[in-house]
Amino acid sequence: MYVVLGALVVLLLMQLTGDLRLARSEARGTPLWRMPLGRAGLFFAFLLLGPWLFVQVSGMEGILAGNGGWLFVASVGLSAMISYTWYRYLTWLDVFERERIWAELLTFVMACGSTLLVFPITAWLRGATGMALTGDLWDDLVYSVVAIGLVEEVVKLLPYLLIWRLTRQVDEPFDHLLYGSIAALGFAFMENTLYLESTRLTAVTGRALLASVAHMFDTSIICYSVALALHRKRPWLPALSLGLVLASLAHGFYDLWLLAPGRPVVLTIVFFLGSIQLWVIMKNNLLNLSPRFHPGIKLASAMFRYRIINGMLAIFLLAWVLVFLLDGRERAMGMLLGGWQLMAAMLVFLALSFSNFVLVRGYLAPVRPASNLFRLFLPIAKHGDDLSGRRVTLLKGLRGNSGGTEAIHADLPVTGELIGRMVVKGDADWYLFRPQGPSFAGSPRGGAYLLKPAVDLDLAGTGQRAVFLLLGLREGWKEGPGGVPAQDLFRVGRFLGSLV
Repeated sequence: MYVVLGALVVLLLMQLTGDLRLARSEARGTPLWRMPLGRAGLFFAFLLLGPWLFVQVSGMEGILAGNGGWLFVASVGLSAMISYTWYRYLTWLDVFERERIWAELLTFVMACGSTLLVFPITAWLRGATGMALTGDLWDDLVYSVVAIGLVEEVVKLLPYLLIWRLTRQVDEPFDHLLYGSIAALGFAFMENTLYLESTRLTAVTGRALLASVAHMFDTSIICYSVALALHRKRPWLPALSLGLVLASLAHGFYDLWLLAPGRPVVLTIVFFLGSIQLWVIMKNNLLNLSPRFHPGIKLASAMFRYRIINGMLAIFLLAWVLVFLLDGRERAMGMLLGGWQLMAAMLVFLALSFSNFVLVRGYLAPVRPASNLFRLFLPIAKHGDDLSGRRVTLLKGLRGNSGGTEAIHADLPVTGELIGRMVVKGDADWYLFRPQGPSFAGSPRGGAYLLKPAVDLDLAGTGQRAVFLLLGLREGWKEGPGGVPAQDLFRVGRFLGSLV
């Protein structure tokens, strides 16, 4: 665990270094502490210091002991914070058209109410079929998929269906996943309250970082299936049915390894890590399909990771302080020392993965986890920073170009704008490049090219030289859901260039 945690922290620090450099370049004299990243850093420092000092010097150990009402209030409060933090994350992604708060709140409240249907439905199902958890792997698998997975996914599905079918709020592909995930958070709120109260708050890490996210992922399978069917103008009911089956299987497999002692819980962790990769792809794909897509609109991805870290760390440390107030220092320290490694590793993994999005109009990436098992244990970090809207100057000095580029070389230097991201053979680090002023000799389709930096560029720097790869677009080229087809491209060569 320490090796994994160390590797994740190194990745986070590398990302933080780049984010700080970019923030300072954009500050233009503004003190760092007044910028979002600086404020996030100050809040992080407070979270590390404030709760610790409170426990050490307050003298309030066990002050709430013996009062069961406070335990319930603490459980409700922490559950609400968990759901709200993940809800805020979902709203950060909804950049093309924000939803009305009343519709989101109504979905959440309906999901809290529909959660109560689980108990009578499960009781009826057990009585009618005789299904039960017996300790036998097959019996428990059937129970997990049907009595837990299917029942809970149907219950979570109801609020989403009501909002979608009875209002006009679900009007772009990402909205399906958004409202489905909010319904999942309503369900998770009720479930988390029960688990936190029964464990006297010590289950907070698993409920905040694993269970709540898993609930959103499972419901998103259904909503993604529906959104994709509607986009392709296919019947949505078969897609919903297939999605429900897949979600029930995923839900049941996740639970199976947690239901009996001695089972390899690591299978649940590995499955969860793979589901994280799938969920990121699903969210990204639906954003790409938005009818309101605009290449000038960007996600504030850099801040996602630090807000997630601060939000979840605040929840964990508040739970720690509450355990100190309810049950004393010894139990609080046992909770902290026994769970901080998993909490830290999973938190960094989620923060890095959930801040990695590449917006490309109409592009649908294949929904599959990493084929390399080792990659499952690494957060998603496939693409460089978004250079859309930046200007690039191509300079004299060609490297390894194919023949026929002499006329192009004569036109250098040429400055152009990176219009927006494009995908070539699964690589989303290409950009539509339009030269400004006199275009290249023999330029295709009015000067349309695809340009890609050979290495990741520092957005904070201007004038730094790098090698750029240049492809030409043939007359009549079209971009499909899988990117630009190879037959619409031709290689131009490698050029020296710099960001302007």
